[in-house]
Amino acid sequence: MTTARKIARHRPRHCLPLLLGLVAPLAGAQAQVRAAPEATPAEPAASADTRQTLGAVVVTAQRKPQKLQDVAAAVTALTAESMESLQVQSATDLSRLVPNVKFDAVTAGSTALKPFIRGGGVTDGGQITSESEVGIYVDDVYRARLSGALMEFVQLDRIEVLRGPQGVLYGRNSSAGALSIVTRAPTAATTGSFELGLGNNGQRHIKGHVSSAISEDKRWRGSLQGMVKRRDGNGQYNVTQRKDVGAEDTVGLQGDLAYEGPELQARLSVFTTRTDGDGQWAVPNTIAPDGTITPSTGSYRKVASPYDSLTDVRQSGATLRLQGRLGDVRLTSITGFVRMNDHWRQDFSGGVSAALIGGSASDTLALFERESHTRHHQFSQELQAAGELLDGRLSYVTGLYYFDESGSQDLASTIFFQPSQVRFNADTTSRAAFGQLSARLTPVTTLLVGGRYSQDRKQLDGALAAQPFDQSNRYGKFTPKVGIDHKLAPDTLAYVSYSQGFKAGGYNGLAATVAQISQAFLPQTTDAWELGLKSELLERRLRVNAALFHNKIKNRQQTLTVSNGPSAGSFVVENYNAKLTGLEVEAAWRLLPTLTLWANGAVNSGKYTGCATTVNVPCSVIDNALPLFPDHAFTVGFDHNTLAGPGALRFGADYSQRAAYYSTADNAPIGAVPRQKSLNAYVAYDVGAWTVQLAGKNLTQQEGWQTGFGFSVVQPRFAIPGRSVMLTARYQY
Repeated sequence: MTTARKIARHRPRHCLPLLLGLVAPLAGAQAQVRAAPEATPAEPAASADTRQTLGAVVVTAQRKPQKLQDVAAAVTALTAESMESLQVQSATDLSRLVPNVKFDAVTAGSTALKPFIRGGGVTDGGQITSESEVGIYVDDVYRARLSGALMEFVQLDRIEVLRGPQGVLYGRNSSAGALSIVTRAPTAATTGSFELGLGNNGQRHIKGHVSSAISEDKRWRGSLQGMVKRRDGNGQYNVTQRKDVGAEDTVGLQGDLAYEGPELQARLSVFTTRTDGDGQWAVPNTIAPDGTITPSTGSYRKVASPYDSLTDVRQSGATLRLQGRLGDVRLTSITGFVRMNDHWRQDFSGGVSAALIGGSASDTLALFERESHTRHHQFSQELQAAGELLDGRLSYVTGLYYFDESGSQDLASTIFFQPSQVRFNADTTSRAAFGQLSARLTPVTTLLVGGRYSQDRKQLDGALAAQPFDQSNRYGKFTPKVGIDHKLAPDTLAYVSYSQGFKAGGYNGLAATVAQISQAFLPQTTDAWELGLKSELLERRLRVNAALFHNKIKNRQQTLTVSNGPSAGSFVVENYNAKLTGLEVEAAWRLLPTLTLWANGAVNSGKYTGCATTVNVPCSVIDNALPLFPDHAFTVGFDHNTLAGPGALRFGADYSQRAAYYSTADNAPIGAVPRQKSLNAYVAYDVGAWTVQLAGKNLTQQEGWQTGFGFSVVQPRFAIPGRSVMLTARYQY
């Protein structure tokens, strides 16, 4: 039976009872709960009552400080402490910790990101023309290019994941959700840390940071942090070249200067990173007459291409944040600049036996070679004004946003020995005005009304096989949000909201002809309804949050593979309508002062319902399942800590399972991903200023793939990461 048939057979018809039956008895803690700072047995000053409750965390998901449980939206937050034990080293680790989030490496170099939230995302993140449905923000600065987004986290304050359209308050209008990464600001007290790590596949790293006041009044502060990370491979072996592959080196440095005065707060951050490695490697597959698909090498841990892959990404940038007051109005300015050079190369065929095209069985061929050089820089400026009126009964946030991005990309491809070259010069300018008002109607009921007008201008010129193209388009859209929340009890919040997300039209950077490149695809709009409940029970020892959502997407920009004809191996973008519904639950239970159980889960249903009327568009995916939107997924875990000798012993584990899903909109068998399971665990010992931790991910060595596509004898899949084990020792003062 093919994987595609298995997916169809195992689609549950009644998802809601399934999830409720799962979460209710477990009452475990999810990442949102782990975000709260928790007392440990090594803190004798904490009372037993304090240690038995779930802590609170403050987030800025609505552009103002709020307790996470008071935010009337589906938000998950992780603090630095929870990220350490949950082994969050990159954005891909969030996939098991946040419901309806799937972040994978895109098929373009080893550092690019393919982020999906609630079935919305982008698959061509390696292209200069790409714009994601999921906004990535670092210290409130939007990162346009997903190349290099698989960053190694150094000193972070927290991560916030916002699910659903962010069409009002966030820089670029993100129609599926947003990932907000908040780095740690310099401190007045002198602090620092130094960490060494060793792991399998030759993994090793050194991290360090120092932070201190640099003036006598401690208003001026500075910090410096750095990282060197290396690995000898990623667990894959090239049977043709007879060597391990996946080696990678990363170096990063960030410096911060901050001023904390009574009337003005300022922070300047400057960073630079470099990742250099032998790239990403596709696994070749063979399709049997009965439709069975198997790796030609016998394993997804083995590749076969004779063509060397590579990844070389350099990034640098700066962020300046200024905040002050003009009377009762809080004014904020956020200025950001990022520059990137991205060079990658790989064989998308994975290495194909020459016998399949009439050659010698002893030869292995690279049938889909591609090399890319991208140069990119972006500048953004955001101005905010926030305050309260009528004795605090009204609060508001309003502002202006400007974004400009320019870049070029040179792509050289050789498909079945036929070379082609294309040069893109892309420029995007975005302007927006936004505002959101919260009105406290009663002491327990609040009305929220907001809106944003966005105007984007996109320009693309260049040449494909010496044939020039030059296109320019403007897109504008007002996106509203309205909601109401009500405190059913002091620790129980219910809310309902309607919001709209927008993604401007654009151009197909994977097209095979000038005509395809010159045909701009339509802008897409998402209408989203959400009903949520946030509750804390049993004297704040049990927390259960749930969100039920329904989205309608008009003119979704969908990339599809061309499987035959002269354009085989290229991609087209078509506009489709879609609808999706889902239920997400996050829960935590402080069962004992030393033991916390946690869980998260989601059940979903979604499909394409129609397509835009466009000449020569076959509308081939209507009624297909949405990619990267499984019927159900869940994670359960626990964390335990106890006094042991002179220090504290901590250990925990989590198990996640994701139902079968399609990674491509055509629902082709090569892109069908079967049910996946993962087991992760850690054990740590804290004594004085030292922490030693042994942690492992994918301990059962689950083997599989996260996506695939195909045409003719080219049938590649891209493997999921193998087992990773890391021993770290950290000194913190």
